[in-house]
Amino acid sequence: MIFQYEFTVNSHSCDYNGIARPSAVMTFLQEAVNLQIEKYGPTDREMRASGRVFLLSRIGVAQYEPICAYERLRAETWAVPSRGYSFLRCYRIYRGDRLITDASTVWAYVDMETRHPLRVEEYVPNFTTEPLSAFGQPERVRIPSAELPLLGKYTVRYADTDRNGHMNNTNYADMLCGFLDLRGKRVSRFSINYMNEAPFGEQLSVFGCAGEGGTQLFRSLRGDGKTNIEASVQLESL
Repeated sequence: MIFQYEFTVNSHSCDYNGIARPSAVMTFLQEAVNLQIEKYGPTDREMRASGRVFLLSRIGVAQYEPICAYERLRAETWAVPSRGYSFLRCYRIYRGDRLITDASTVWAYVDMETRHPLRVEEYVPNFTTEPLSAFGQPERVRIPSAELPLLGKYTVRYADTDRNGHMNNTNYADMLCGFLDLRGKRVSRFSINYMNEAPFGEQLSVFGCAGEGGTQLFRSLRGDGKTNIEASVQLESL
């Protein structure tokens, strides 16, 4: 089933240019999922009580038009038939009848104690699936094998963390945009591969370079040397 909800864009979701930050757009999308799960179940509380939780593995977002404060918009989301250990989900945001944002994600259903992923068959929601959208699955970010220059360090703060005790997936977009000058520009497309969690207090080393077509490529490493995320961010002028 396709779940819909309407929302008004909060002015605090907007940046220097007066448009919604990528992290805010991710929040709009994921709130649709949260509301669907809360309404139909099993709820987040029920899953946690059974020792299980969803973790985001990969996201791809295309923003066809900027989103501004106080706009009344409609978000849609639906689960996609999945197999193995990967749970697929699609999203859209509409301004009236006009599609302004497309997105898709891959999730892992994880045992909270062992951190091992669980198979698709072990999650039984109270809603049906729908076909994958034309946007398709989120693409894997391809980082050149050459060493990337260090852009800076980022320490995971209390404000970054979620109930799982690590950096919330939406906050990575803000971290990456913090290494870019977005004055007069907007993020039109971005993809993030989440590889190893960053807990509270972790100091990340963020590396990056310009890729093809002006796309900015990023990789962040934890203190133990493990890759935290890999991402691509595409910009265009306002």
